Amino acid sequence: MPIPWVMAPMADLTHACFRDLVAQWGGCGLYFTEMLNARIVASSRPEKDPYCAAGLKDRPRACQVVGDDPVVVAKAFEKLQALGRFDVFNFNLGCCRGMPARYGWGAALLQRPQRVREILREARRVLEGPFMVKMRIPEGPNETAQRWAELLHRCGVDAVVLHARYPRDLFKRPARWDVLKQWKRLLAIPLIGNGDVFSPQDGLRMMEETGCDGVMIGRAALMRPWIFSDLCHLRATGTLPDPPNVAHVVGQYGLLLRQRVPEREAVRRFRHFAFWICQNYSYGAYYYHKSCRASTLQAMVETLQGFVSRDSLPDYPVRPFMM
Repeated sequence: MPIPWVMAPMADLTHACFRDLVAQWGGCGLYFTEMLNARIVASSRPEKDPYCAAGLKDRPRACQVVGDDPVVVAKAFEKLQALGRFDVFNFNLGCCRGMPARYGWGAALLQRPQRVREILREARRVLEGPFMVKMRIPEGPNETAQRWAELLHRCGVDAVVLHARYPRDLFKRPARWDVLKQWKRLLAIPLIGNGDVFSPQDGLRMMEETGCDGVMIGRAALMRPWIFSDLCHLRATGTLPDPPNVAHVVGQYGLLLRQRVPEREAVRRFRHFAFWICQNYSYGAYYYHKSCRASTLQAMVETLQGFVSRDSLPDYPVRPFMM
């Protein structure tokens, strides 16, 4: 990728409005949709589905699908490809909470490599564009990584995103960057690292220490949607630019929601956004709860703007404390 910084797919968060917010600063090399349920996509009209909506500036754009039925997953990818909205297609082998965990999808499929092989082969059969997987570290003996690398190669996967934690780790322990370095040696396809990138400096350090070809950023991008631009600036100049006016960022996001989303859904999505933006501040929990008590989108935006305009944004690294 010309720009190696990648937005992580995150349920209820990386929808078209958020992706367009990030795109205002630029610097993101690949914008991901929210996780898409293969059953729903395969049995519905994705062109009408807001989860499959395209932004105005979020290119190149990737979609991520989760499921465990090879035929259904392939049908979902086929429909998404026919939309013409997506440049890259991704299969989820990394989610270990919520709906995927309940159904035995996502990271739980790492315990079923034969089923994964069937899914990937069926998906590769129907896909013409680049095909990736996002996964956690598979459990097993030392040779497990080698076996998975061979499986991914044989199934025609074009790139791997590795979240450098085991499924059992959740987010409770630091990411294992040493495993990224090991996988980079094993893979003949690009590897994108993921896990514990809380600053632009972390992103550059991950690439330098592990040799990975790109870096995926999740929680830090929710807290600072301009982090991709900061990464590009740091890589080019060795310095970080001044941060944007956060009150203005809050207002921009509110405007994007008003332009594209009905009021009730806009309020729900703004609450998710505020949950992460507020974690930049020592009194963020208070800011968040006070803002969410407002009954309209406009009132929520104005309340949060009032708080952040009177507070100062701390330096990197960001430190999520509400999970």
